[in-house]
Amino acid sequence: MNTLYSLKNTSYLKKTAALVLAATLATAGTIAILPGSTGSAYAATASSKTNPSIVNVQIEGKAISTQGILGPTGKTLVPLKEAAKALGATVTYDTKTSTVIVSKGKQISSYLMYTDGGAKDNLFVTFNSSALGDTFDGQVIKGTTYVEAKALSEPFGYRTVWTKATNTVNFTTAGMNDITITPTKLADPNDNEYTDVSVLYPVISGLDNEAAQKKINAALKAYVDQSIATTKKQIEEAGKPDSPNLQYEVDSGYKVSYNQNGVISFLLYDYGYLGGAHGGETLTGMTFSLKDGKAIKLDDLLKSNASYRQDIKELLQNEIKKQGGAEDGTLDSFNDLSHNSSAYLNNYYLTDRGFTIFFQQYAIAPYAAGTPEFSFTFNQLLKAGTNPLKAYH
Repeated sequence: MNTLYSLKNTSYLKKTAALVLAATLATAGTIAILPGSTGSAYAATASSKTNPSIVNVQIEGKAISTQGILGPTGKTLVPLKEAAKALGATVTYDTKTSTVIVSKGKQISSYLMYTDGGAKDNLFVTFNSSALGDTFDGQVIKGTTYVEAKALSEPFGYRTVWTKATNTVNFTTAGMNDITITPTKLADPNDNEYTDVSVLYPVISGLDNEAAQKKINAALKAYVDQSIATTKKQIEEAGKPDSPNLQYEVDSGYKVSYNQNGVISFLLYDYGYLGGAHGGETLTGMTFSLKDGKAIKLDDLLKSNASYRQDIKELLQNEIKKQGGAEDGTLDSFNDLSHNSSAYLNNYYLTDRGFTIFFQQYAIAPYAAGTPEFSFTFNQLLKAGTNPLKAYH
């Protein structure tokens, strides 16, 4: 099983040999060589946009020499090589896998450009040296690779702040919690020759409150341990693969979705392939107060609105209808899931704009829909001027 999985908002790239990876992507569309520098080649379907809107790019308020652009979908795109170097990262190009590797300390991400069979360019970004990551917008214009600003800020611990008046995007750590988040690889717990295991999880350090720090790290490690125990049991039940050429896969990773105002929020990914037509994945949101290390639930953030559960349910129903969910059965599945239960609200993570609720595979939609996600702002649910994070500052 060597596949690029696009699961709605989240993508998973299984660990593959370079040639197999290239062949796999070729079945879905044209592979675009991701050069990372001016003058390199770009395959077949590079964007033909000739007069893109210019965007000024800043790092901590200081302009870099190369400007960005507004992409076809309105996303802010920045020159990958130049912006990464301005962030203090090292940039290399892997000719075998057609990927740009960006590294800064222990944070390492790879960038692979491909097309979806049409003219639209897609960018797949892995996080923290894992096989897991997200898809973003990207373009190559006149030999320069441009990537969605979030594709560079998210993996390396920056926020992107947009100033419309000057068409400027600023990569900044201003306002972020003064902690370090280190990707940590779990020693391979596998005890057989037919399962490939790669487990990465976050460890925080630098927090003044050591007790809170220990509590958060213990919760993250407990999550990983439980996930591995569950997977081991599944492997035992599945038994040895029928084919000697078949390899089981177990991958875990994460991204930091919010790191401000005394709060840290993670989205953790678990992927497993134990035979069959395709693998399965699970998402887990974990949000903590840095004051005391306690887990934060939506109940804690939205408690000033006594009807928030019903309000969110109605917002979700309306959004599912907009996306055609009334026709494909998704709305009915959601109504069944949410009937007399709001347990699905535990599946959330924070973002700069508010919060996102997600649903596991098959929970309300077929496999092809992946893990549906729905994002909200706090203003949609709370009175104007209410700060749900005030208690954690």
